[in-house]
Amino acid sequence: MSSNSKPNKNQQAGTLNKYRGIILAVSLFLVFNLAVLGLNFYTSSTLDSDAVSINLSGRQRMLSQRTAKVLLSIQVDAAQGRFDPKNTEELKKVSTLFDTTLNGFKTGGTVVGGDEKPVLLQKVSGDAAVKAVDAALLIWQPYKQLLQPVIQSSVVDEVTLDIATDYARANNLKLLKLMNDLTTQLEQNTKAKAGNLQLIQTIALVLSLLLFANIVFNALRKLRSADGEIEKAQRETAEILNTVKEGLFLLDPELNIGSQFSSSIGKILQHEVSAHMPFMPILEQLVSAEIYTSAKDYIQLLFGNKVKENLMLSLNPLTQVKVQAKTDTEPRYLSFQFNRVVEDKRVLHLLVTVQDVTEQVTQAEELAALKGQSSINLELLKKLLQADTYQLQDFLSHAHDSLESLNGILANADKRAANHADLANQCFRIIHAIKGEAAAMGLVAIETLAHEFEEHLVTLRKKDEWDAQEILSLPVMLSGMLEQIRQIETISTVMQAHHQANNSAAKPPSISTSVGSNLQRLAEQVSQSQNKKVQLKLEIDLLDQMDTKTVHQLQQIGIQLIRNGICHGIESPDIRLAKGKAAHGEIAIFTRMNQEGEVDFIVRDDGQGIVPSRIRTAMLSSGNYAADAVNQLSDKEIVGKLFEPGFSTASSTDKDAGRGIGMDLVQSLISEIGGDLKIDTKADVFTQFAFRLSKHAKPSINLNATEAVV
Repeated sequence: MSSNSKPNKNQQAGTLNKYRGIILAVSLFLVFNLAVLGLNFYTSSTLDSDAVSINLSGRQRMLSQRTAKVLLSIQVDAAQGRFDPKNTEELKKVSTLFDTTLNGFKTGGTVVGGDEKPVLLQKVSGDAAVKAVDAALLIWQPYKQLLQPVIQSSVVDEVTLDIATDYARANNLKLLKLMNDLTTQLEQNTKAKAGNLQLIQTIALVLSLLLFANIVFNALRKLRSADGEIEKAQRETAEILNTVKEGLFLLDPELNIGSQFSSSIGKILQHEVSAHMPFMPILEQLVSAEIYTSAKDYIQLLFGNKVKENLMLSLNPLTQVKVQAKTDTEPRYLSFQFNRVVEDKRVLHLLVTVQDVTEQVTQAEELAALKGQSSINLELLKKLLQADTYQLQDFLSHAHDSLESLNGILANADKRAANHADLANQCFRIIHAIKGEAAAMGLVAIETLAHEFEEHLVTLRKKDEWDAQEILSLPVMLSGMLEQIRQIETISTVMQAHHQANNSAAKPPSISTSVGSNLQRLAEQVSQSQNKKVQLKLEIDLLDQMDTKTVHQLQQIGIQLIRNGICHGIESPDIRLAKGKAAHGEIAIFTRMNQEGEVDFIVRDDGQGIVPSRIRTAMLSSGNYAADAVNQLSDKEIVGKLFEPGFSTASSTDKDAGRGIGMDLVQSLISEIGGDLKIDTKADVFTQFAFRLSKHAKPSINLNATEAVV
C-alpha cells in the first residue's frame, strides 16, 4: 500500500509545484477583485445616499415655494371673506415636510421620501453644505413659529396672517437660494465621489487585465508542456480528418487501420472499414495478385528507416491502379499515396490517402484517342473541362449557326445592292456577338480569332468599294473559326456523354447560375485587361423562367454592357480615389417583375456617367466630325451617337473596346426583343441602362440625366 501511495503523493506534490505560479496568480486575482468589488459596493452605497440627499434638497426648493404660495392664497381668501380648510391642511403638510427634511440635513435621520415612504437621510458634510443648512434654519425657525397660529386656527386672524405673509415675502427668496446652494454643493460632492469611483474602477480594470494576462500566459506555458499526450492525439486526428473528400487513414506497422479514419474511405474502397481492421485483405480483394504482392513489399519498405521516402515515390505500384470491388459494375481507378509519420527518427504510422481518379483516367484515355484527329491547346482543354456543359453546347450551337449565316452573307456580297458599310456593320454585329460570348465562356482561342476578323472588317469598313480578293479573304478567316468550333464540339460531345454516364443523377445548373458564371468570368477578364478593379453583382433569377432565345439575347446584352461599363464607365482606381469613391467600381445587373407581369432588365454602373459635353469633345478630337455640325446637335442626339455603328469615345483600340459596335449590337438585340431602352445617368455618379421585355413595344432610346452634366 505504501509503495503505491508514495508515488501518488510525490505526483501530487509535483503537480502543485508545477502549477504554483498559476495558483498564486489566480488567488491574487480573486483577492484583488474582491477588494475592488467591496470598494465599489461601499462607494455605490454612498452614491445612493447622495442621490437621496440631492433629490430631497431639490424638493426643499419646491416646498419653500409651495409654503409661500399657500400662505398667500390664504391671505387672498381672507381679504375676500373666505376660508378654505384645504389650504390650511396643505400649509401644514408642506411646512412639516420642509421642517423635518431640513432638520434631517442637520442631524440625519428618517424622513418622508419623494414616494411618501420613509428614507434615511444622511447628515450633510462639508463646510458649504453645513453653512447653507444652518443659515436656512435661522430663517426657518421664526418662519415656522409664525406659521403655527395660521395652521392651528380655524378662524383667520388677519394680523397674524399678515405678519407671517410679510415674513414669507421678505425671506422666501433667501430660503430658496440657500436650498439651491445646498443642492449644488451636494451635486458637486456626488460628482467628486463618482469621479473617484471611475478612477478606481479604471485602475482596477487595468490591474485586473494585467493579472489575467499573466495568468493566461503562465497557464498556456504550463499546459503546453504538460499536455503532450493530448496534443499527440489531436495531431493524429488532424492528420486523418484533414479533408472529407479523400479517403484517409493511418496504417500501423502491423498493417492494421488506425482507430480514426475519414468517413469517405468505406465508399471509396467499397468495403466496410472499422478500427484496427487489417488493411491488406481489403487491398487483396481490389487489385490483381501481382499488384498486391508489389504493394505489400512497398509498404513494408516504407516502415523501414533505411530507404528515403522521396526516393520511393516513383516505385509506388498503387499510384493509379485499376480496381473492381464486388459491388462495382465497371472497373474503377484508385490512387493510393503513402506518407510516413515519423517521431524521433522512427516511423510510427503511414498516412494513407486514397482518391477515386476514375473520371480523370477515362477522360485522359478518351482525349488521347482524339489526339490524332486534332491538335487541342492545353489551355483550351482546361477551359472546356471547367465550362458549364449546357452553356457550352448552347454557345457552340449559336456560334455555328451565326458563322454559317455570316458565311452566306459574304458569299453573296458581290450581288448586294446595298452599300458596303451596311454589310460591314451586319458582319460586325454577328462576329462581335460571338466574340463577346467566347470571352464570357473563357474560350480565348475563339475570342482571338473573332478579334482578328474584326480587325480585317475595320479596314474594309473605311472603303467605299470592296474588291473580290478582299471579300474572299473573309470566308477563309471564317473557316479557321469554324474548324475550331467543330473541334470543341467534338470534345464537348465526348465530355458530355462521359459526364452523363458517370453523373446520371446530377442536376444541371440553373440557367441564371450558368449565365451568371459567364458574366462574372467576363467581368474579371476585362477588368484585369483594363487595369481596373470591378465587382459584378447579379440578381437574374428570373432568367430561369424565360425561353432559351430570350435568355441568349439578354446574356449578349449583358456581355456588351459589361464591356462598355468597364472600358468607358468605370474609372481607374487612382481616379476613383481622387473623386472620393471606392477603388473598386461596381456593375449591377438585375431583373425585376412589375405588377403587370412584365420583366425589367437593368444594368447599372457607378462610373463617370454619360456626359454629352465629353462626347462632343471626343467627336471633335477624332477629326471625323465638323465643329458646326457637332455644336448643332442636342444632348439627346449626342448620346444617340453612342449607338451608331463605328462610333466610339475610346482613345485607343484594343480587344475590349474601340470598334464602335458594342452599343449598336445592344440596340439591335433590344429591337429583336421589342423593348424600350431607357438611360439614366449622373455625371461622375452612375449610368443605368434599362428596358422592359415587351413584344409589342417599339424600340426607342430615352435619356434621363438626373443632374445637369458638364
